[in-house]
Amino acid sequence: MTFNKKSLKNLHPNWTTESAREAQKKGVATRNANKEAREAAKMSMAEWKLYKTDVLDSNDMTSLDVLKIMMIKAVAKDDLDTALEIAKTLAEFEAPKLARIDQTNVELSAEDLSDEELQELLDEAASGNAEQMH
Repeated sequence: MTFNKKSLKNLHPNWTTESAREAQKKGVATRNANKEAREAAKMSMAEWKLYKTDVLDSNDMTSLDVLKIMMIKAVAKDDLDTALEIAKTLAEFEAPKLARIDQTNVELSAEDLSDEELQELLDEAASGNAEQMH
C-alpha cells in the first residue's frame, strides 16, 4: 500500500512526556503574562479614574490632552516608537502647516483707469520703491 499524506492515520498525536511538559510550561507562562497584563490594565484604569477625578472634573479635556497623556505614558514605559508617533501627531495640531494663499492677479491697463487712479498707483509704486531702497 502506498503512502497517502491526506490519510486520517497521519493525524495521530505526537505527544510525549517531554512535549507535554513543554506545552504545560508554555501554557503557564502565557497565563502569567495574561495575568500581568490584566493587572497593568487595572492599574492604568485606576490611574485614569484618579486623574479624571483630580483633573478632568475641573477642566474640559481635549483630544490633544489625551494624546499628551498617552505620549507621557509611552515614554514612561520606554516605548519610544509609540511616543514618537504620538509626538508627530501632536505636532500637526500644535503647529499646523500654513495654508496655501490663493492669489488673484488683476490686469489693469492705463486706458481703463482715470488720470487720478493712474497717478495714485504711480505714487504708491514710487513710495514702495523708496522704502525698499532705505
